[in-house]
Amino acid sequence: MGIDQHYSDHMDEETLLSQLRERYPEGPTIYQLAPIDQLHIGGIKASEKLLLQLEEIQPKRILEIGSGTGGLMRLISNRFNTEISAIEITTVDITHRFNTLNRSITELFNKDISVRIVTCDAQQLPFADNSFDCIIFQHSLLNIPDTEDCLRECRRVMDTNSTLLLHEVIQGPNPKQMRYPVPWARTADQSHLLTLTELTQRLEVSGFTLDNTDHWTEEALAWRKRQTSKEKSTDTASPNKAPLISPAQILGDDFNKMAPNLIANLSGGSIEVWQLSCSLQTA
Repeated sequence: MGIDQHYSDHMDEETLLSQLRERYPEGPTIYQLAPIDQLHIGGIKASEKLLLQLEEIQPKRILEIGSGTGGLMRLISNRFNTEISAIEITTVDITHRFNTLNRSITELFNKDISVRIVTCDAQQLPFADNSFDCIIFQHSLLNIPDTEDCLRECRRVMDTNSTLLLHEVIQGPNPKQMRYPVPWARTADQSHLLTLTELTQRLEVSGFTLDNTDHWTEEALAWRKRQTSKEKSTDTASPNKAPLISPAQILGDDFNKMAPNLIANLSGGSIEVWQLSCSLQTA
């Protein structure tokens, strides 16, 4: 099964969009969308950590690689266009059904958001040199087989004084204990985790300097445990409202296995969660 099938074959977007329209007739908020919008480990709090860095560097042309349903893009657009200044945002994902759903959810959330959404392989970006001053990965490298090709492409399309931000799952010290399925892979052949040392080396070879690292595994594990508790609780939706939205509407019934496997993998050291900030190497 290819990675596109991993994500697209289990989506129930028609039911999901119908439930969103019924439950939130005035349009859903960022936080109401979070269960299907912030599928990465750490949820919306992890995305808000990225926003803090964006507020410091104040980019004007952002590229998000592996945008999924578009949660990070909507969060960035909502914050920057109201509190800072308008920016250009481009998102890419290899799964076309993700991009279609992204557009539909954005239409429900805020019709005024203007984002370029492109279906492509991140190992061959369809953009001119020097097109962006910030590129963001949020749980995206783990699905890309040739990391070096992808990072070289990033280097090519980045302008001078650009920043590369990564919120990624990294291979931990006990990879043999890894349990599948997980949200990004149903089997090991779909997962392309690197150790922190390997990732650092590939960043350097591709023309980047690692400036800052933030080890976020403990917070990520605590978040996943809280989410599991919420997911096990009784559905509090009233009879007159649509059922609460769930990651299972994106990832399918296997999500019931993915969530406990994440806890086991984080607890057992099979995976770690890191946030990295990189700049371009100077000649």
